[in-house]
Amino acid sequence: MRLLNTILRAVIGLLIVTLVFSVAMGVFYRYVLKDSLYWATEVPNVLLIWIVFLGSVVAFYEKRHIAFSVLAEALPAPASRVLSIIAEVIVLGFFLVMLVFGWQIVAQAMNSLSDALKIPRGYFYLCLPVSAALMAVCSVENLYRLIRQPESGRPL
Repeated sequence: MRLLNTILRAVIGLLIVTLVFSVAMGVFYRYVLKDSLYWATEVPNVLLIWIVFLGSVVAFYEKRHIAFSVLAEALPAPASRVLSIIAEVIVLGFFLVMLVFGWQIVAQAMNSLSDALKIPRGYFYLCLPVSAALMAVCSVENLYRLIRQPESGRPL
C-alpha cells in the first residue's frame, strides 16, 4: 500500500499542475486573446473533484484525517483496541456502501455526455468508487494490523 500511496501522491501532483495550467490557459484566452476555450470550466472542475477524492485516499492512508480519539485514549488498552476494531469495521462498511452506490452512479452517468468535452459523465464520477475501493483496502489493512498486532492497536 505504501507504493500505491507514493503513486497517488505523484498523480495528485500531476493533476494539480494540470489544473493550474488549464485555469491559466482559460484566463489567458479570455482576457488576453478575448476568446474563450470551450472546456475552460469543465476540465478544472473535473480535475478538482479527482484531486479531492484521491487526496482523501492519501489522507486516510497516512491517518491525517480528523479523528475523535478522546474516548479511546481514556480506555484501558484492551478496551481501546476493541473500540478501534469496531470503529474500523464501521468505516470499512461505509467505504463498501460508497463503492456500491458510487458504481451505480457511474453506470447511470455513462448514458449522459458532458457539455463541453462530449464524453460520458460517468468518467468524471469514477473517482467515487475508485477512492472508496482504495480506502477500503487501506481499512482492511488497518483492521488486519489491529487484530494481529495488539501492541499497535492504539486509537485510530
